[in-house]
Amino acid sequence: MALTTVKSIETALGLVDSKKENLKKAFEDLQSHSSALSSFNFTWSDLDSYFTSIQSDLLEKFSTIQTLELSQSQTQKLKRKKLKDSLSADPIPARAELKLLCEKMDGMGLRKYIIERPRERTAIRVELPDAWKSAADPGSMILDALEGFCDGGSVSTSDVGGLRRVCVVLLEELMRANVEIGAEVKERARAMAADWKVKIEANSGDGEERDEEETGLVKLGYLQLLATYGLVSAGGYDVNELIDYAVVIARYRQVVDLCQALGLGNRISDVIQKLISKGKQLLALKFIFEFELTDEFPPVPLLKAYVIDSKENVQKIRKSGKSSRQSLNEAVMKEISALKSVIKCIDDHGLESQYPKHILVTRIEKLEKEKADKKRPATATVPKPPQQAKQQKQRGNKRVKEFTGPLAVKNKNRSKPVVFPSQPSHVQTVGLLPDNAALYSSSPAYGRAGPHVAADMYAGSSAGLHGFPGAPMGFSGNVNQTVTNAYPSERQGQPSYYDAAIGYGGYVIPPQYHPGYYPQ
Repeated sequence: MALTTVKSIETALGLVDSKKENLKKAFEDLQSHSSALSSFNFTWSDLDSYFTSIQSDLLEKFSTIQTLELSQSQTQKLKRKKLKDSLSADPIPARAELKLLCEKMDGMGLRKYIIERPRERTAIRVELPDAWKSAADPGSMILDALEGFCDGGSVSTSDVGGLRRVCVVLLEELMRANVEIGAEVKERARAMAADWKVKIEANSGDGEERDEEETGLVKLGYLQLLATYGLVSAGGYDVNELIDYAVVIARYRQVVDLCQALGLGNRISDVIQKLISKGKQLLALKFIFEFELTDEFPPVPLLKAYVIDSKENVQKIRKSGKSSRQSLNEAVMKEISALKSVIKCIDDHGLESQYPKHILVTRIEKLEKEKADKKRPATATVPKPPQQAKQQKQRGNKRVKEFTGPLAVKNKNRSKPVVFPSQPSHVQTVGLLPDNAALYSSSPAYGRAGPHVAADMYAGSSAGLHGFPGAPMGFSGNVNQTVTNAYPSERQGQPSYYDAAIGYGGYVIPPQYHPGYYPQ
């Protein structure tokens, strides 16, 4: 069994002495039969000194690992503490508009004010705790602002997501400010939660959510409502159902703090198990590290399982897209993203000694090279210039004009002029005559029989290069000949990427692997 945690390594090292005693007994038993062996030059002191040196080396390396792990753990805890202290420090003074809305207890106006200022939401958010002080009953005001959360109210369908995100922010900041909630307001919140629950169940079909993003936001708001107004402690809620909701919203950054606020800390193992069974190992690792359950759920096997699952998903994408360029690009981008997420987890939690990342880095480099190679244009057939193609079409569709130049003579027995006899029948003199006329005579080489006819004249090199079928090309002395330029194909398949982060506009709700209230 692989050694995946510091505790298991420490346990294994503690068994070295007992194993050495068992080995010594076996050696003494073997030594008692040394007379039957042709040569037996070993002594126990030799073996004991060898194993002791190995044991000392392992203990020294293990001590280094313990020091590094302790240092990383303390650094992370210090960062979390500093961030939480900064959040609980004196609030930033709120702007006059926010204070005025709170003084009027205008929850709907407050929600509208935030929705209409997406670029200022980050600044508005940190000012809300100070704005609550201007409200006579912040808890009641926020319940007013939550009207239409589930069904969207009077807003358009495209704006429902923004409305829900702003409502979640209001609930979150109200909980963080530790505002006192009265019994009457709690009862009103309980009735609202019951109404939301009915609507959530109505929007679910056969246990599968119709829209993961939409349903995830609604369930996030539902759990945030329960946590902000302290409704779970009074009872009446199914813990298993709350765990299922936590699994659905596991990709949101608030989920860890929500689980703690809802009293699900002793059931986090159930959340982790459900996430692993759904193939969401990285989300499970967020809970594992936050609740320090690495002994129960070793991280490295989960990371390796995630890499394997990612490869299988990539193969499904390629197969469903029939290996089209778009599906291949999408598959490559998804696999690269998955591998980079694993590398980040390894770096953030100091797992390099247990899961070397060089294999993952090599795979990423190979995929990026394949992606770059697919962008190179293929060699295309050289197209004909437009003028030459037009002349070719004219030659095929029009009759040959009669030549009326100075070398044409009238024959009493013929109705058409004939070419002067001294002109060779096998030579095409392009661009050499004073009027640039090209003369062709009838011969078997041109595929014609019967009386001689005069050919149409074509000035420039195209007459020699694209004349009648079978005409010789590139004669010496033709100073007007040119070579057409190639026009390489520039068609390229553009990669398409599949994923987009969800946010409150200014407040990011990352898709996965982001602990609550502090950045990774």
